[in-house]
Amino acid sequence: MEKKIIVLGIGNQLMMDDGIGIYLIEQLSKRNRTTNISFLIGESDIDYCMEQIMDASLVIIVDAVCSGDTPGKLTVYPLSDLHQHHELDISPHNFHLFQLLYLQKESIKGFLIGVEPSEIRFNIGLSTSLIEKWETILQDVSDTIEELIVGYEVDKK
Repeated sequence: MEKKIIVLGIGNQLMMDDGIGIYLIEQLSKRNRTTNISFLIGESDIDYCMEQIMDASLVIIVDAVCSGDTPGKLTVYPLSDLHQHHELDISPHNFHLFQLLYLQKESIKGFLIGVEPSEIRFNIGLSTSLIEKWETILQDVSDTIEELIVGYEVDKK
């Protein structure tokens, strides 16, 4: 049976950099040539997200994560460890998703790729800071996804 890998962008495009996961998945899905990888946009619909990822072999979530680092910097968190990161200022709509994923940690394996935002406030579009770093962020996320998938496949052999 072929492994089903889901790369899920979550966030809110009406709240500036909170939408970074959605913007990234929109671009990465256009580049995808692999049939067992699905790039999905979940926005903040927890029920839809859970429905999509329940039968996945590997889940990679891309989202804005406020950890106090430099805007645009990536941090990777195993989904099974998210409960340990109470210091993360994860937005309320995402917090519930991560709670559900923690409860499913035995059956759902995966990672959160957090992109440090610059501004989260009501406005459409990314902040100037992230727009200036867009190509680097896009390439870094693409490379990180590839590394996580390769690492997962090596571990499964």
